[in-house]
Amino acid sequence: MSRNAIFLLAGAMLALMVIVAISLQRELGAPSPAGPVLAAVQPEAPAPPPLTADEEAFAEALWPLHQEVVEASASRLSSAGLAFAIDDHDAHKLAAKVVPLRKVFHDARDKLTAISAPPSLQGVRDRYMTLLSLYEESATEMLEVERDGDEGHLINAQIKSGHAAEELVKVGDILWPGEHKPN
Repeated sequence: MSRNAIFLLAGAMLALMVIVAISLQRELGAPSPAGPVLAAVQPEAPAPPPLTADEEAFAEALWPLHQEVVEASASRLSSAGLAFAIDDHDAHKLAAKVVPLRKVFHDARDKLTAISAPPSLQGVRDRYMTLLSLYEESATEMLEVERDGDEGHLINAQIKSGHAAEELVKVGDILWPGEHKPN
């Protein structure tokens, strides 16, 4: 693999780590690094309206899948790609880590299908379904490294995972403002 490809891959993995770190920071409700100067300049966005009882029920039903399955699996997917790119370059180890994760995202889509959403949140549910598909596609793309040895698949996988992570944060902001567990 050429030096340029290594630097490109390392840059992509660094970008992935930044996305994961930002997502985790938002998920955990940690304060942003922006100081009081920015807070004084930028007015706070108005709080979203509270969820209705039906919307809250959907958010509560989705919470365990979101927190315990999707977030954890997304982190493990990123870690698998980073370990491959930085440490071992062992495509078989990568595949051994990614195959079960791809199944987790596939199964999560099935579980989401079983959770009914009120009409007002059907679009949010659809976005969640899409981000699960993106994570599954990312895992599938990572598995291509074992098939053909082209590490460029990791970059394509990172792009898909990055889009999924962005959507995960947006959906989380709608369903769980401040990323607290629903009541």
